[in-house]
Amino acid sequence: MRRAALLLICFVSFGVFAQQPVKKPLAIEDFATWNTLPSAIISNNGKLIAFEQNLQKGDGLLILKRDKNGFDTIPRGSNPAFSPENNFMVFSIKQPEDTVRKAKLDKVKKDDMPKDSLGIWVFDNREVLKFPNFKSYKLPEENARWIAFTVELAPEQKDTVNTDSKKENKGENNLALFEVAGADTVLLRNVSEWFYAKKGDALYFSKELKDSTGTVSSLYAFDTFTGQVTSIFSEKGWLKKLVADETGSQVAFLFSQDTTETKQYSLYLGRQDGKPEKIVDAFTSGVPVSWAPSENGSVYFSEDGTKLFLGTAEQPKAEQKDTIPDDEKPKLDVWNWKDLKLQPQQNVEADREKKRTYLAVYHIGLNRFIQLADPGMRDISTLQKGNGELALGSNELPYLRAFSWTGKRNRDYYLVDLKSGIKREIAHEKSYLRLSPQGKYMVWWEPADSSYYARSTDINRLDAVSLTKILPVNFYYEQNDVPMEPFPYGIAGWSEDDRFLYAYDRYDIWKLDLSGERVPVNVTKAFGRRNETRLRYVKLDSEIEFIPAEKPVLLSALDERTMSGGFFSARFGEVAEPKLLVMDKNYFSGVKKAKDADRLIWTKEDVKTFPDLWSSDLKFSRPEKISDANPQQKKFIWPKVQMVEWTSFTGEKLKGLLYFPENLDPAKKYPMMVYFYERNAENLYRYSKPSPSRSIINKTFYASNGYVVFVPDITYKTGYPGQSAYDAIVSGTQYLVNTFPYINREKIGLQGQSWGGYQTAYLITQTDMYAAAMAGAPVSNMTSAYGGIRWQTGISRMFQYEHTQSRIGGTLWEKPMQYVENSPLFYAPKVNTPLLMMHNDNDGAVPWYQGIELFVALRRLDKPAWLLTYNGEPHNLKATSWANRIDLSKRMFQFFNHYLKGEPMPEWMEKGIPASEKGENLGY
Repeated sequence: MRRAALLLICFVSFGVFAQQPVKKPLAIEDFATWNTLPSAIISNNGKLIAFEQNLQKGDGLLILKRDKNGFDTIPRGSNPAFSPENNFMVFSIKQPEDTVRKAKLDKVKKDDMPKDSLGIWVFDNREVLKFPNFKSYKLPEENARWIAFTVELAPEQKDTVNTDSKKENKGENNLALFEVAGADTVLLRNVSEWFYAKKGDALYFSKELKDSTGTVSSLYAFDTFTGQVTSIFSEKGWLKKLVADETGSQVAFLFSQDTTETKQYSLYLGRQDGKPEKIVDAFTSGVPVSWAPSENGSVYFSEDGTKLFLGTAEQPKAEQKDTIPDDEKPKLDVWNWKDLKLQPQQNVEADREKKRTYLAVYHIGLNRFIQLADPGMRDISTLQKGNGELALGSNELPYLRAFSWTGKRNRDYYLVDLKSGIKREIAHEKSYLRLSPQGKYMVWWEPADSSYYARSTDINRLDAVSLTKILPVNFYYEQNDVPMEPFPYGIAGWSEDDRFLYAYDRYDIWKLDLSGERVPVNVTKAFGRRNETRLRYVKLDSEIEFIPAEKPVLLSALDERTMSGGFFSARFGEVAEPKLLVMDKNYFSGVKKAKDADRLIWTKEDVKTFPDLWSSDLKFSRPEKISDANPQQKKFIWPKVQMVEWTSFTGEKLKGLLYFPENLDPAKKYPMMVYFYERNAENLYRYSKPSPSRSIINKTFYASNGYVVFVPDITYKTGYPGQSAYDAIVSGTQYLVNTFPYINREKIGLQGQSWGGYQTAYLITQTDMYAAAMAGAPVSNMTSAYGGIRWQTGISRMFQYEHTQSRIGGTLWEKPMQYVENSPLFYAPKVNTPLLMMHNDNDGAVPWYQGIELFVALRRLDKPAWLLTYNGEPHNLKATSWANRIDLSKRMFQFFNHYLKGEPMPEWMEKGIPASEKGENLGY
């Protein structure tokens, strides 16, 4: 009897065990099946939610959640938009990936590749209408009676009888207009340009008809109420930059009648019911001599429709006929020490500079043109969406040359009167200056005393007011550890009447009187500081330019002690502690509010929780989970994470993150990966989706495959970036191996990219405690890198070493030994750690030769080293380079598995891959 009972217990126990599936480690092949949620939208009434759920490699879904009506899915749907009236949804439908892949294998030309379709779902009708070969669509923000979209039509049958009338009659687009209520479609062939007014009352389009006598450009207005098309302009010439005001009652464009390739344009203005007239050309009063409206500038109306902004520039000159063959012309760059920008930067920006325009304005009611910007004040920012009468101008030219080594974006600032064009300098050599939304005050940051200052823009009130100098808290980044003045925490916003500025300290939000008459007030009542919780304003309405004082606003929160996240509610018109809405051991993001309803969508995540989509009211009560993107996760071994703290070799308390498999057996020994950049402790509750690498290890993947992963915070001392990294990373590593017996102290790897790659390379010259290291795009020789170029932008790297991330704090000739002492290359003979590097030949941040210098040195010294160079790839592998990302993931994993787990060395490590076998033998 007892034996039978025992057998029964054993049977029951086995049955329970059998019901628990054994979790498996992630494989690189699993990356493709992991979904992402790249976009989510909520309708204006808050009752509809749409989001994409896309495989990382493969076809995705568009999912529609209708209020209490369940879900609908649309295969391969993307880029959704709801109508402003909430009655339909527009989206694109991608071609199946297999279809696109087959076309690529068949060598189909780019223009002939399979095209996407447009989907329109009118919610009163369950049917989704599809329009093939679409290119783009546009909805107005109001009154969306018609949906406008461009399509590519099948070629017309060739007319063998009347070929002259058709062969040149081809425009850039075919514009389709779909009427939502009646389901009618209007097709407008050969449309050159088109513009849909923001409020949906009118749509304008132009056509070009070419015949034996030249080109005729015609402009038409489409009335969205009546569906009628009216011709309002037709002349020989070329029409460009078609725009309308918000209501569609006014239309503007550039027009040229020049028959030469180089054209001079004029600005035209008209109404929906009348012929447009020329208002600005090269001879208009106020246009600088030899200047004219430019086709390279933007044309746009102010929100209230009283002003028309345009770009002007020197009239283009016709290119002279080339009389010298190319092989007889010298081809070179002439570098001049007086150049404001180095030649590489000039080359990068050459096209932009050739097309540079200068902002001007035409006052419609006054019939007056005013040139605003000029070569001495090239940048202009308007206020109140162009409605204001003032603008902020700036000139960076005096400081451009010094930027190469200071890294400071200093400018001289000007106040510009839009009615007269009169400008007056209001600040000299500042890097941070703002105008209040109505232009009543200017606010700037003064690095000398780390304070905000304000001054009225009224010429009769020029006294500066110190806003924060007397306050007992700091408004600058207190953890700054680069040799440069710290930046301010920033501005939350402004009051409605321009009277007050809302600014951040480390934790709280302050109300600062710009007139200086009232004392500053901590509107969050120091709640943030008392609780070491960072509070920040969340702007839910992109249209408003101020923070309402009486209505509750949303504040995001981050507890710096626990890294918990959440939201609070506050009123800036009163001094009171913010009200807690939600606070949890999660990272919250992606908050969006319905325009006309108190409804939110947002995401939350932690190390084991994918950032799925949630919805709630403004109080975060009764939250509803909307998506479930990756239910397959429960099949895999997943990491857990904990915060660790230790004392560095310099006596500083540091934090770090320790990831480990959820099935960790404390009695076993595990290899450990150490990944780092600068500070990462705030990422305690971030989810790391399984995905192929662009340059760094995937923490989730490595932990799932039996690794412990350590991510330490690093702080720096000027002049000693390498030693600072050593003091933080090595001390943290030693703390962990002495604290957690399951970490195998003989099997620890290092991995970092860019600045992390430099630190990896430096560390292996200073210690042999790491069994293998991978450095992505590392600076190996600071002496050569100091004078190098960041090729993507063309700028010098000097500033980085003197003032920013590299933290030397002086020039090469001022601190030569510190450049040498911090350079891994000069200590290459001390390296005993096998090193894998990735440095790509199109790296625009760290010159490729930095990786080469270290590799050839280690090769010369017979040190085990490998260099992966992905052809044509930038600093990090492009997100779209799936094959390269998979390849890097495999090679990095094989490298560490060999040295940290004792797995066999793959062929590419053992024998290499000859260039003659490139692309054929991967050597895995």
